[in-house]
Amino acid sequence: MVPPTSLPGNAMSFGWTSLSDRTRTALRAAMVLWTLGYALVIAVITIFGARTATVDLAISAGLWCVAVAQAVALYALWRRMERRPPVGRWIAMLGACLAAAALQTAIDISIYYALAQTVLPEWSDWATMESGRVGGVWILYSWTFLLNLSLYWALSLSEQAREQGRRAAEAEAAAERAELTAQRAQLAALRLQLNPHFLFNTLNAISTLVMERDVSRADQMIERLSDFLRASLSMDPAATIPLGEEMDIAQAYLEIEAVRFEGRLAVELDCPEALRTAQVPGFMLQPLVENAIKYAVAPSLRPVTVRVSAASDGETLILRVADDGDPVDPAMILAGAGVGLANTRARLKNLFDERGTLSAGPRDGGYLAEIRMPLVPRPSGARSGVAA
Repeated sequence: MVPPTSLPGNAMSFGWTSLSDRTRTALRAAMVLWTLGYALVIAVITIFGARTATVDLAISAGLWCVAVAQAVALYALWRRMERRPPVGRWIAMLGACLAAAALQTAIDISIYYALAQTVLPEWSDWATMESGRVGGVWILYSWTFLLNLSLYWALSLSEQAREQGRRAAEAEAAAERAELTAQRAQLAALRLQLNPHFLFNTLNAISTLVMERDVSRADQMIERLSDFLRASLSMDPAATIPLGEEMDIAQAYLEIEAVRFEGRLAVELDCPEALRTAQVPGFMLQPLVENAIKYAVAPSLRPVTVRVSAASDGETLILRVADDGDPVDPAMILAGAGVGLANTRARLKNLFDERGTLSAGPRDGGYLAEIRMPLVPRPSGARSGVAA
């Protein structure tokens, strides 16, 4: 025989370390249960001095090994029966527990009876084969094996709960990824919807300025268009950006339109310095300023002022886009501006639930759109949502 010390270290521990975590936990529970059971027996013998504790300790050690071996067999049977119908599984397991208890009882009774008949005749008064003693020992072992089985059941339920929790977490993560993808697609679609007609109008205006030899205004318009497109195309749709950057994007857009409408658009921006670092979803203001241009400035023959402002009310950030244009037919607003407003409301709800709202409607001498959302200060070290 090869001495144990000559075996590789991993070979000596293979039997235990190769088991799954669940199996090791179940076997530990069985060993602890049977250790406590036999320790209680030894403690009672020692306290009352009814028998020789040293001999009982040796016998209990052997019986413990047999009991744990049967517990291993019960656990193997439990794993094989886990996917069976509950009624059949429990009938089989209860039968196996009672059979294991019968075998453990037979070994226990036989050992003590044999010792009483040979080397320890003083035990012969109680170490008998009488039905009362045999039945009592069998009941105690049956109870212990059933308790062992209940531990396996509890561990199985715990494992199922952890597995369900893991699957729920994976499903939630998948839903969050899907929602993020939907938000990216929504904003990308919004940008595709907004940019083409604005870009065509701007290029036409630049072309007109070049034909009129107004090089200075054409250069100004090209520069602001470059700023706007750079921010639009490089922004991460799912990222938030500082409010100051959002206001700069809106300003670039409005200044382009101011050149195009030549004296019919005045722009006012009001953003307190303390709020410029507040985090907002990118391009949140864009549909609102586009509506102001389309429904207040474009149809008007007189100068119109578009004012973009930011304020705070406790932990709420308030963004407003107001104009003093002439009243517009509500049907026209519903038919056109309603798309941009609906997209903005949907984004706010996706991001902030009930804490993100958009209200819009006529006011005295113009139109006002107001966004309310949680005031989120820029975390230290945060990076902009617009690429350099």
